[in-house]
Amino acid sequence: MGFLNYWRKREPEEVQGSLFKPEGKTGGKPVINRAEPSRLSSYHRLHDAVKERSDSEQTHQVVNYLQNLELLGEDHQELYEELGLSVGDRDKLPKEAKEALMVGDIAAFHQIMMDDAQGHQAVIESSHRGFKRARKLFPW
Repeated sequence: MGFLNYWRKREPEEVQGSLFKPEGKTGGKPVINRAEPSRLSSYHRLHDAVKERSDSEQTHQVVNYLQNLELLGEDHQELYEELGLSVGDRDKLPKEAKEALMVGDIAAFHQIMMDDAQGHQAVIESSHRGFKRARKLFPW
């Protein structure tokens, strides 16, 4: 099944919520949002899902830690230190690292949704599975 078949089979609310601007801003007319996905949009979508589905404030930190470890193969402290960056300053990471993290965000989000993960441990396990799947795409 291709993307268009998948898209056509979605529920109208899902289509409205992700492709169209809210009704109040367009006078009820659907207007496609043509903004390109970005590293920040994929990051926020993942972590909004983590926040909504987890019962622990620690889940966000654990997911970020596992993402760095799985996708970049490095502990975040060592990574930032070696690159001469402030810890957590993802804007200054090399392009390849940012791409890997973005793919990881997307893969983890979809894995959490597929698993319908709820709660701290389930969200962590699902996101980790998504990160492992994404990791296979990169040469390092």
